[in-house]
Amino acid sequence: MDIFAEWHSGGTELRWRSTTAANDGAEVSVFTRRCGTSGAPALVLVHGFPTSSIDYFGLAGELGSDFDIFVLDFPGYGMSDKPPEPYVYSLYDDARLLVHAIRGVWQLTEFRMLTHDRGSSVGMIALGMLAAENPPALPRDVIITNANIYLPLSNLTAFQTALLDAATGRATAAATTPELLAAGLGASTFIPRRTLDDPEIAALAKCFAHNDGIRVLPDTIQYLHERAADETRWLEELSTISLNTTLVWGLHDSVAPLRVANHVWQAYLKDQPGRSRYWVIPGADHYLQCDAPVELARIVRRTATGEELPLHTLGDRPEGAVLVDQSD
Repeated sequence: MDIFAEWHSGGTELRWRSTTAANDGAEVSVFTRRCGTSGAPALVLVHGFPTSSIDYFGLAGELGSDFDIFVLDFPGYGMSDKPPEPYVYSLYDDARLLVHAIRGVWQLTEFRMLTHDRGSSVGMIALGMLAAENPPALPRDVIITNANIYLPLSNLTAFQTALLDAATGRATAAATTPELLAAGLGASTFIPRRTLDDPEIAALAKCFAHNDGIRVLPDTIQYLHERAADETRWLEELSTISLNTTLVWGLHDSVAPLRVANHVWQAYLKDQPGRSRYWVIPGADHYLQCDAPVELARIVRRTATGEELPLHTLGDRPEGAVLVDQSD
């Protein structure tokens, strides 16, 4: 199966003019895709670094009969344009792009949103923008999955640290190939470990190769500086928004370990206005949407129905996702 070709063939183009002052209104082409069931409840899926919306291939397949699914690749990622330096990539620019897509392009008035990795930072900024609209245009539910949303408790890899450093970033990228990056992710952030023979890992390599995505890695990873500066404020703001928020974490993640989720849950989400839930998926690593798409899809459906749930294991199976805590 050629996942890249299938995902790409169902996409459309959105033109976006950057709002980052340093980019002087530069226009880029943004890959978007709509799949699932037209007219069903809308679900927006927001991808992370260094991958793209293709991460949701398996999950979209599981949820396609239940939801009308909307995704995009942010500039610098996947099948979108990847302008080189001096173009400046920013979480804030991407949040404005996401809000523009939701409100102006897809024209969603009622939707749910699931975020992953870097996309969770983009999502939190976007939620602040949507909450400020009159009336507020918030999603019915937001689901936050594995992400280093509290950096003091994270474990950045040596590769991430080298890319982030101005002295080593360009050389590190130059020594990397799309296949090498995809294989590295497959060997360290997926359960079970995967190689380039796996269709999803092969698709990642093609995404990294598209528009020479390796070249811009030292630029796109600079979002970590924005996160370090503002992540506490984003979490504090999120904790005050009346919103149903579900936290879902793959247990085996060593980059964004479970201690990140535990801290964010206890400090910011447990007592947030609205219904809050915290799940852990035992059979998943960082890319839980790829490792356990069936399990995550079940959580998304249960979140959408809003049904009352006792603290238990999903499906009463030993390997099922564990509902760790919840509050109303």
